[in-house]
Amino acid sequence: MNSSPILRIIGIVMMVFGIGMLFPLLLAISNTDYNSRNAFAASFCISVFLGVLLFLSTRGRSLNFGRRETAVAVILLCIVTTIIGALPLYLSDGNWRLFDACFESLSGLTTTGLSMTNDPSLMTDSILLWRAMLQWMGGYGSLLLVIWALPSFGFGGTFLPRRDAVEVIAADRQLSFQQLWRSLFLVYLILTIVCVLTLKVCGMPLLEALCYSMTTISTGGFMLDSAGPFGGSGNSTKIVLSIFMILGAINFTLHIRFLSRDWRVYDRDREVRLLFCFILIAMTLVLLFSGAAPNSMSVIDGMLFFISVMTTTGFPINDISTPEKNFFIFIAIFLAIIGGTSGSTSGGIRTMRLTLLFHHARKELFKLIHPHAVVPVKFGRFSVTTSFVEIVWVFFFCYLCSLIVLTTIFSVFSIEFTSALLLAVTTLSNSGPALINLSSPDLHQWLQLDWIKLTAMIGMLLGRLEFLILLVLFNFSFWKP
Repeated sequence: MNSSPILRIIGIVMMVFGIGMLFPLLLAISNTDYNSRNAFAASFCISVFLGVLLFLSTRGRSLNFGRRETAVAVILLCIVTTIIGALPLYLSDGNWRLFDACFESLSGLTTTGLSMTNDPSLMTDSILLWRAMLQWMGGYGSLLLVIWALPSFGFGGTFLPRRDAVEVIAADRQLSFQQLWRSLFLVYLILTIVCVLTLKVCGMPLLEALCYSMTTISTGGFMLDSAGPFGGSGNSTKIVLSIFMILGAINFTLHIRFLSRDWRVYDRDREVRLLFCFILIAMTLVLLFSGAAPNSMSVIDGMLFFISVMTTTGFPINDISTPEKNFFIFIAIFLAIIGGTSGSTSGGIRTMRLTLLFHHARKELFKLIHPHAVVPVKFGRFSVTTSFVEIVWVFFFCYLCSLIVLTTIFSVFSIEFTSALLLAVTTLSNSGPALINLSSPDLHQWLQLDWIKLTAMIGMLLGRLEFLILLVLFNFSFWKP
C-alpha cells in the first residue's frame, strides 16, 4: 500500500481546516474574546504546521489512489478531522474534556447535530460559528465521499454503482469528472449564500443567519440556543428554513443541472418525486391531526418537524406534548430512516435504495408466478445490475442489525426503550436532536457516560460512511496482494 497519497490528502485537509479557523479567530478578536482567540490561534498553528509538513513530505512521490489507499484515507480523515475540529473547543474552555470535544466535533462533521451542551447560547460566538462550519465542511465532505470514495468499492455512487457512471452523467453536462467536485462546491456555496441573505431579509441577525444557513444546507442540526431556529421565529423564517432543508436533501448534481437551465430536472428525477411524496403524506397527516384534539401542534410546526426529520436536519420544535405524539414518533422514525436522496448531504437509507429494494422485491414476487420471465430492475432510465441490488440489500441488513445492536446497548445503560430506539435512529441516520426531543429533551444527561458517547460516535460514523466501507476494512481478502 502506498502511504504517500494518504499523507498528501490528510495534509491538504488539515490546511483547509486551519484556514477555516481564521474566520472564528477574527470573530473572537473583534469580540475581545481572549480565551477563544488563543484557542483558535493555537489550533490554526497546529493544523497548518502539520498539514504543510505532511504535504511537503510527499513531494516527488507517486500519488495514485488505489482502493486500499482510499479506504484507509477515509478512516484516517475521519479521525484526524475529528481531533482537529475538537481542538478549539478543548482549548477555549476548561470545562471541555477532550473526549467530549471530539464527540461534538464528530457530531458536526457527520452532520448529526447531537451536542454535549444543553444550552448552546452559553458558548461564545466564535465557537458557535466553528460548530456551524464543522457541519458545513462535513456536509461537503459527504458529497465528496459519494463521488470519490464510495464508488471505488462498487457501492454508493450518485447515480449508478460505478465511478464511470458519474463521468457519463458529467459528460452529458459537458463536465469532466475532475470538474464535478468544483461544480458541487460552487452550488453548495451559492445555496449557502442565498440562504444567508434570505434569512437576513426575514429579520434574523447576520451571525445567526450565517450559522443556521450552514447547518441547514448541510442538513446538520446544530442550534445556537436551546429553542432552536423555530423557537420564536416568524412564519417567513420557518418557511425559508424548510425550503433550504429540502434543497440540502436533494441530489446536488440536480442543482448543477438546474443552474445550467435544465428547468425540469427536479420533475424528471424519481428520487425527488418520492421525497416530495413522503413530505406531502406527512403534511396531510398533520392537517388531519392538527386541531383534532386540545393542545395539538400547529400545522406549520408539524410541517417543519416532518421536513426537518425527513431531510435529517433534525431541528426540534418546542411544543411536542401533543395527544398524537406516539403516532408522530412512529412516522418520524420511518422518515428519518428513509432520509433524503442520494448525492445529498442528508443521511438515512436514501430514497434511491428504498426504490431499488421495492422494485427488486416486486421482481422476485413476479418471478414466483412467471419463473422464466426476464424482469430487469431499473432506476429511472438506468438498468441496475443484480450485484448492485445485492449490495443494497447488504446495506439494508447492516442498517437493521446496527439499529438493533445500538438500541440494545443504549438500553443496557438504563435508557428507556423508546428513547434508546430514537437515539439509535438519530445516530445511524445522522438526523439531529429532533427525534430525541420527542421522547426526552435531556439528552445531555445520557451523554455524561463515556460508553454512551462512544457508542453514539460509532453509530454516527457507520451512518455517514454507509456501513459498507467499514465492512471492506475488516475483509481480509481485501488486503491480500
